[in-house]
Amino acid sequence: MAFGQFGDMVKQARDLQNNLKKVKDELSKMRYEAEVNGVIVLVSGEMDIMEVRVNPGVDLNKAVSSFKEAANRALKKSKDDAAERLKAATGGIKLPGM
Repeated sequence: MAFGQFGDMVKQARDLQNNLKKVKDELSKMRYEAEVNGVIVLVSGEMDIMEVRVNPGVDLNKAVSSFKEAANRALKKSKDDAAERLKAATGGIKLPGM
C-alpha cells in the first residue's frame, strides 16, 4: 500500500470519527415523546427517560401498563433516529458495536 493511500485512509477514519462525534452531540440534544392512554413519556436521544406525565383522571392500573408501552414507543423513536443518523454519518458502513 502506498503512503498516499494510507494517508487517505487515516483522513477518512478521522472524518468518520468527527461525523460520529457530531451525531452523538446532536442526539444528546434530541427528545422523543410518546403517549399511551394519557401516560406521556419523554426520553433523550441517549435513551434515558427524562420525564413521565400522567394526565388527570387516568386510572392508576391503566397508567402502570400504559407506562411500559409509552416508554417502549419513545425509546424506539430514539433508537430509530440514532440508527438513521449513524447510517448517514458512516455512509451506510456497518461498524462493530453500533
